[in-house]
Amino acid sequence: MDQWGKISERFHEWTAPLRPSPEDVEMFRRSLNPNARTLLLGVTPELLSLARVAVDNNPKMIEVHHSHAVLGDWADLPFGPEFDAVIGDGSLNVFQGRVDHFFQQVKKTLKNRGRLTLRVFSSPEVKEDLNSVLEGREGMGFHAFKWRVAQALATPYVRVQDLYRVIKPVWDHPTLEVYKDSDLIYYFPKVSELPKWDHIQFATSYELAERCPVITWNL
Repeated sequence: MDQWGKISERFHEWTAPLRPSPEDVEMFRRSLNPNARTLLLGVTPELLSLARVAVDNNPKMIEVHHSHAVLGDWADLPFGPEFDAVIGDGSLNVFQGRVDHFFQQVKKTLKNRGRLTLRVFSSPEVKEDLNSVLEGREGMGFHAFKWRVAQALATPYVRVQDLYRVIKPVWDHPTLEVYKDSDLIYYFPKVSELPKWDHIQFATSYELAERCPVITWNL
């Protein structure tokens, strides 16, 4: 099932925390040196203006958001060491492979002393009880609720089909259908489980922002 193709058709329905807020975008901007040649992982509309090139493996996402995007696989990035920085929103969470391989691929695209900045959807250091999350959804936005359920399920990996299966009986939100029959696996690490980072920033302007830090690694 082409989950990302379906998401591209409904992308306008996604809001923070799934999409970066203006506050997040400013954090990305501050992480970049002036005139940095920057590669964007994915075609996140809010971040396109910060990058020279974007790379995405889904033709529909590129067709919808196009701009300066090329078709490519993050597991085998089609670039040499030509960028000063790499940025991405949730890229590590949706990468279909090992964390160390993700960082290896990023590093091969960076010049000496290059920088990686990602917004990472992180699990809390103390795992939440799934039933408590499901029972306490009153007053929560759907996307924040969905991420809390995912993080309660994650080990730190969670199958998207399992996320769909658990949420649908509780909250049959229209955007949930893009996850039906998905074969993807998401990764929700604790901040303490991530490779040692150099700088971390947290937004405050949206629900669950405390679990969506913008993190910089100097590679």
